Amino acid sequence: MARKSLSALVLALPLALSAAFPAAAHLSPKGQIVRGDATEFTVRYKPGLRLSDYWCAAGDFVLRDLHALPNAPIWRVSADRPRPGGGMTFSLSPERAVGYTGLAVIGNEGGALSAGLADQMCEVRRRSR
Repeated sequence: MARKSLSALVLALPLALSAAFPAAAHLSPKGQIVRGDATEFTVRYKPGLRLSDYWCAAGDFVLRDLHALPNAPIWRVSADRPRPGGGMTFSLSPERAVGYTGLAVIGNEGGALSAGLADQMCEVRRRSR
């Protein structure tokens, strides 16, 4: 009997997750929800994440959902640290950029990171654990 319940749960889980995340949402490798498009997208707040985790999610979204090239620049649009009910907002356009990444980056000009570099932050975090 317990085996049937477990099987039913395993089969129902993908359906439940698809209902929890609308089609327009992207789920990053670290479990952050990203919503938006190339004009503007937000990585939703999640307790305990570092700024590099938000950049990781942004890079993953840009490469996998927007199908941009790894050298595509990503600009941070939101100036504040991510807070409950919010997150960190990014854009592929420099128009509303805050001019800094919030990260210590050598040689960075204009406050943008490439999608490839942002995505690599996911790998750095995976190896450090």
